[in-house]
Amino acid sequence: MPKIMQSVETSVLDENGEIIDKRANKVLSWGNEPSYVKLYLKDILYFSDLPKGHERVLFELLKRVSYAGDNNGMQIVLNIGVKRQIMSALNLTNVRSINNALSELVKGQILFRVDTGIYKLNPYFFGKGDWQDISRLRLEINYSAIEGRTFQAVVEEVNHKDKL
Repeated sequence: MPKIMQSVETSVLDENGEIIDKRANKVLSWGNEPSYVKLYLKDILYFSDLPKGHERVLFELLKRVSYAGDNNGMQIVLNIGVKRQIMSALNLTNVRSINNALSELVKGQILFRVDTGIYKLNPYFFGKGDWQDISRLRLEINYSAIEGRTFQAVVEEVNHKDKL
């Protein structure tokens, strides 16, 4: 939740000194943007257990997303015309490839389906706009479905001296 950093109240007086109006201005702080590290799209898909090929569709979607502060922030409207544009950009032959990728991106909680042909980016993975607007969107999303996932990595030690 935002903190009130400054609150200024102004009273408007008439000629007799009586208060006829009050105005309040508040400056809110949404906190500092959290520290970040670049995470590449293919890694987001890997952590969500999605095929690497979906990164191309996701990249095209990211080009079309609205700013967080806009009405219906960080949303993408995908009608058939936009899907054709994406098909053309990716040299795909049918819209089914895009629809399959969208379904899997929703299942992996990279996107959220808002309505038919309208999707919202997960604000815990992506942000476009001012931090205060992204922070508001984060308050609307239940992160518990993503939190606590377990990921496994395989690490191999390579001893270069043995190869010489």
